[in-house]
Amino acid sequence: MQQIILASGSPRRQEILEKLGVEFEVVESGYDESKIKTDDPVELVEELALQKALSVSELYPDALIIGGDTVVYLPAQTGVAGEILGKPKDKKDAREMLRKLFGTTHTVVTGVAVVNSLTGDQVVGHEEGFVRFRELTESEFEKYVESEIWDGFAGGYAIQGAAAPYVIDQTGSLSAIIGFPIALVADLLEQMGFGVEVSPEELELEIRDQKIGIEGQ
Repeated sequence: MQQIILASGSPRRQEILEKLGVEFEVVESGYDESKIKTDDPVELVEELALQKALSVSELYPDALIIGGDTVVYLPAQTGVAGEILGKPKDKKDAREMLRKLFGTTHTVVTGVAVVNSLTGDQVVGHEEGFVRFRELTESEFEKYVESEIWDGFAGGYAIQGAAAPYVIDQTGSLSAIIGFPIALVADLLEQMGFGVEVSPEELELEIRDQKIGIEGQ
């Protein structure tokens, strides 16, 4: 059986892969995400997921490498173009980003790629979820920003934890919001000849009671 490698240091992706019954090794890609230039969130996450997997595949001649990437997308409005939001670079960036998200509905898009380094085969896909935040009071907003719990997360928030009280609606794929769409991951692995041991549908239902975060790593 081929070795499985997760090209991500994300604890949430690791947890989901473990829950799927997959034995794997973690090797962070270190891929320079700024190389991919596009205003299309689907194209962006799919290409980044693929490039992350490919960069790790160069180190392993006979393995299945899984890459992933997550962004938050603010849909276009009248007179305003759509906007892709990654992880905040600093507190100023987080403040500007979160001002746009609180009180709105936005889309979370996660891309996943699996690369067979032995054959060169590649499969790529994406899933989406939708989150609506309520408006925050100024004191709530500043407390959240000053806490710096936004650090490392696409859009500057985790769907559980400190941001959970502000979520008033969530639809679509919760695991895509978390950063690793379960059914898609299982399907891509199966296309590469690796069957998971756990029902993706049952696991998706399980994590709805254990919201474990969202990140773009």
